[in-house]
Amino acid sequence: MLGSRYNRFKRAGRSNHGEQTQDVFEGLMSVEAGGSTCPKSSYELGEVPMNTSQHDLEEQLDHPGHPSGTTNFADSSTRAGLFSARRKFPSSRRYATMRPRSGSRTIYLLKLILMIIGLLQCLVVVCNAIDALVPDFIDLVAGPIKDFNAYSSLPSHWSETLTADVHPIMCHSHNDYRRREPLSSAIRAGCTGVEADVWHFDGKLYVAHHIAGIRQNRTLSSLYLDPLANILDHQNVVPEFVEPVTTVRNGVFADHPRQSLVLLIDFKNDPEQTWDILSSYLDHFRQKDFLTHARASSIINRPLTIVVSGDAPFSRIIENSTHRDIFYDAPLDLMASISPSVLPLDTVAEPPPHTDVLADPKSFPADPTIYSPTNSYYASVSFIKSIGYPWHSSLSQTQLNLLRKQIRGAHARGLKVRYWGIPAWPVGVRNYIWRVLVREGVDYLSVDDIEAVTHDNWGPRKGGWGKKFWR
Repeated sequence: MLGSRYNRFKRAGRSNHGEQTQDVFEGLMSVEAGGSTCPKSSYELGEVPMNTSQHDLEEQLDHPGHPSGTTNFADSSTRAGLFSARRKFPSSRRYATMRPRSGSRTIYLLKLILMIIGLLQCLVVVCNAIDALVPDFIDLVAGPIKDFNAYSSLPSHWSETLTADVHPIMCHSHNDYRRREPLSSAIRAGCTGVEADVWHFDGKLYVAHHIAGIRQNRTLSSLYLDPLANILDHQNVVPEFVEPVTTVRNGVFADHPRQSLVLLIDFKNDPEQTWDILSSYLDHFRQKDFLTHARASSIINRPLTIVVSGDAPFSRIIENSTHRDIFYDAPLDLMASISPSVLPLDTVAEPPPHTDVLADPKSFPADPTIYSPTNSYYASVSFIKSIGYPWHSSLSQTQLNLLRKQIRGAHARGLKVRYWGIPAWPVGVRNYIWRVLVREGVDYLSVDDIEAVTHDNWGPRKGGWGKKFWR
């Protein structure tokens, strides 16, 4: 009977894990039998075995199981030990085993993902800071890798050798001055447009992306205007024994002499002073009739087309209504509001050059109908800021609709469409965007990797940039 009464102390996990629990069993049974002493155990010190549960001790104190209802403990020390054990045992809920929850795992994964995103964002910020503070790659070199004025003494066939078997493509060499060989590498690849950022200091125009990249030997004249003057002079030399029979000017491409080269100049500071200096630099080209110009409402194409952007003053372009040889880079994002079916080119007149709209030299008209081929050549905008990133392997229908509206609006005004700021990586995304732009009718691809753009076919593909099925 005694054994069965106290079998609750022998349940799994309760009584088979040590000798101390066995001592408790023997002591309790000896007390029940009328013994006066307990086996030597931790009860003698007023403690309780570690493997005894609180529930069992409380039952032992409240329901001793004796028929008379009196205590079964031989002495007060044992009873005091059990009461102290009740005080020492904390609530069983505190020591309940924590069961794993799927929700906690999800929260942990979310925290891990957010932490990784935060680290990547920090890396992007650091890279942007380095790009803003450290000079450009080419600017880190103490001097140009090659002497860009070395060809000034070369014979007249130099330009023909440079562009021999070169077929011009509608490629705009974005930030061309960063290349190992500015201008010549773009011409050799067949690009029909080059770009230079200029800063005005001490009456000179220096070419650099940031002020920290300015070098005394890297000016607009030394990198672009002087080489172009040399090339065009050599291309248009007429032997003395041959009488000139035509006034047509040859361009920089030997096999395609009618192709004009676009020189885009981005004003970085001092728009009025930069304009005056640039205009004076172009006098040689004006005298030789090398510049594309607008006369009244007609456009006369010539070997070199000058386009200005950035802080260039639009008011200085339209101040001369009879002759213009410097054209503007119009904002392409404004062209989406133009309806090509109802708007001829001559429906909107240009504003006077000194109006409230153009009071700020850096400002430009917000009315897209003001821009026309007589005052502008390009219409450009950042692709990422205007259209957005193709997150789902291809452009969404909303993005395509906006792209088409901008292209149609610019073409309705007679302007050449160009998107800059196209993501260069991943390469698949870049190639997909190039194909979409070519398919939708963009006039110039603004690129940084001129080798890649000239060695592949940018015809339309079916599907997104991850698809490989040709249409």
